[in-house]
Amino acid sequence: MKILFVLLFFLIQNTWAASGKEAWKHATTRGKVELLQEYHAFFTQYQKIANEKLGDLDSVSSSSLFSFFLANAWATERMDCIYAGWPSRRVGGLCSSPARQNPDYQQSTCSGNQMQCQPMFFGKGLCVPTSTRQQRNLAFTNCDKKFKASKKTPEEVFREIKEGNKEASLFELMDFADKICSEGKQAGTGMCARLKAAVERMRHYQTDTSVAKPEEKNEEILTVSDPVVISDKREVSDPQVKKGLIQSIITANRAMNQINYDEDCEPELNGTDFDRSHPRPLNFDFTTSRTAPGGAWDNTFLSDKVQGLRETGFKLNNVGPNSIAGNPIDPNEKVEREWRFVSNDNSRRETYIWITDDAGSGYLSQLMESIMVIIPRKMKPAIEEKGNDLHVTLTTGEKVIYDKKTKQIKAGALKEGKVDLTPDRFKRKPAAVSYTGSGISIRVDVRGSDPRLKGNAVITQNGKSCQVKATDLWNQENFRYDDDRKLVDFLNRKCGQKFSL
Repeated sequence: MKILFVLLFFLIQNTWAASGKEAWKHATTRGKVELLQEYHAFFTQYQKIANEKLGDLDSVSSSSLFSFFLANAWATERMDCIYAGWPSRRVGGLCSSPARQNPDYQQSTCSGNQMQCQPMFFGKGLCVPTSTRQQRNLAFTNCDKKFKASKKTPEEVFREIKEGNKEASLFELMDFADKICSEGKQAGTGMCARLKAAVERMRHYQTDTSVAKPEEKNEEILTVSDPVVISDKREVSDPQVKKGLIQSIITANRAMNQINYDEDCEPELNGTDFDRSHPRPLNFDFTTSRTAPGGAWDNTFLSDKVQGLRETGFKLNNVGPNSIAGNPIDPNEKVEREWRFVSNDNSRRETYIWITDDAGSGYLSQLMESIMVIIPRKMKPAIEEKGNDLHVTLTTGEKVIYDKKTKQIKAGALKEGKVDLTPDRFKRKPAAVSYTGSGISIRVDVRGSDPRLKGNAVITQNGKSCQVKATDLWNQENFRYDDDRKLVDFLNRKCGQKFSL
């Protein structure tokens, strides 16, 4: 029998405080540890942004910091700014060191040129140097490194907070973060979305180690025919109530699966440059591919009679049945979405994404083909295996994260929907893939043919769009532009100044 456990308090109440402090009060021990980790992750990103925007904490006005993070000034009764994870006070308009202004700050065993790491996140007794501007800016980051090296666990930090009766200090930090995410300029960012989802998750289920967490279940097994049991063992029997509860859990879990990758999706700034502007002449022989070590993707090549194998990028194959590549009409066939990240001869001009949707018909004439050129072309596309994921870097430096096993997109600058399995092949739509980054997407879709040879190219950027003939951009199989500035100038002449690098 499948049973979904949820918190009685949050199921019965129609309102939700949406604050970390309230979530903490009602969460189990495991839930509290999880919240602690999420607020730690928030302040890690917060500190990074503060450093990038504001520089040295000792020389930046607190009003500048709050104008960036908050729409309205906020303070507890004593503290009105944050310094390297510590609540502190403004002195002469500057956010001053907590060692001088926060009565709760204890130097502990740290020397005068050191700062104690925030015990709410790192536990007691860790110190980092703060003699120089760089050391002050990196204090939180260095605390993270020292915490990992210490082998101390989040569970140990939680016990220290409870045993030391330090929850009031933790709530002060939670309130600060919640305020930023409710009214600050960062409210719509990934770090706030992740934090809000973590707090919301406490509403829907217990995280006790004796109970299976909802996100570890497949969505398909959560149905209204299954009993929903509340934490006091009372069962919810109303099908409509159960349906609503289950859907809210699924929605929250989907959101968490997406936003947990926000930090991994930060754009690459120092990728590898292209080897050349356009490909060298080719004494063509045949195309081939070689499986990369580990077998998670294939590297692709052209074989040149004179030069040997020439690199042309890499490819990923999502072969169904799964949530993207579903069940084919013919059970003897397989539905597939193939991603080819092409960089012919590692050249800027011939770098693009080729997407093929195969509904399982077995006929080349029924394949849905799409080509996307994404500019600016700053760097060669790249792929890297990280745990259970594949991290793909686009030409813009933006990231796309694929599941290593299924090759489905988890997060990043590309989004995808299902392969169209409409029985009438003439009514099938091209790959439900969209580019959501800040660059310009140039896309051509056709059925059963090379997209570069006919049809219209759709150009999009930040909601603006335009169409031009594919032959305006391609000369047979060769893209006409290896210079992004000249390409954008051409597009703007055609489309009326809609696009920018």
